[in-house]
Amino acid sequence: MKRGRPALDPDLILSELAKTSSKWLDIKVFAQVESTNDLAVQRLSEKPSAEVFAITADEQIKGRGRLQREWQSPFGAGIALSVAVPIKLFSCEVSAIPLLVGIAANNVLKNLGANAKLKWPNDLMIETDSEELKKIGGILVQRQSEHVVIGIGLNTDLQIDELPTQIATSLSLINIDASRESLIAALLVQLEAVTKLGTNEWVPLYLAVSSTVGTQVSVTRQSQSVVTGKAVNVLESGELLLDTETGPIEITSGDVLQVRPSQP
Repeated sequence: MKRGRPALDPDLILSELAKTSSKWLDIKVFAQVESTNDLAVQRLSEKPSAEVFAITADEQIKGRGRLQREWQSPFGAGIALSVAVPIKLFSCEVSAIPLLVGIAANNVLKNLGANAKLKWPNDLMIETDSEELKKIGGILVQRQSEHVVIGIGLNTDLQIDELPTQIATSLSLINIDASRESLIAALLVQLEAVTKLGTNEWVPLYLAVSSTVGTQVSVTRQSQSVVTGKAVNVLESGELLLDTETGPIEITSGDVLQVRPSQP
């Protein structure tokens, strides 16, 4: 126990999963890792598996978000979960998988009573009473041959002095108390459920909880070019459709730098 935070109990995760019909029961718990995603990728490269497996840890010291950004997860203060899933289990386009993972994680947060939103492409957000958006987690999906490794980071017990940025928050800071074991089980159950969603099912679900679509945005792409316009839709490929002064543009990847309500 560090800073009064208990270590994960593997048996408790399995007992939570036993309350559901989930078949995703292969989960390994570590005390400290550099990156749960890296461990999952390594395991797949050494021994490809047709089965789903998950890796989680009490502490992650070299976790990554998109664009190689660091994602720290102090001991007992968050969830660092990676799930290796054969691509063939999904009913959507491969490039859309990160958005379906967002739907799954968002469902978990909403079931806890959080006013959860999804910021395209991979940020888990909480809308505060003042309509300010705070980041509570993130998603990183990596393809490994015929699998995807789904990484989910979620701040559960981070205190104000531990937050990485001023726009971050945690479940404890919004007065939601839930065991990490129950959250990990809920994430696995929701992930299993979204694998079955086809395009005509997941797109409306995503749009209903998007904090990006319907707003004016400024997107920095990997080429460092900046595109500004109104986010009007997500496509079945997972791309963001912007309505700009020069016409519609499909954004494959990038940082949504600025999100504000559209002017009528």
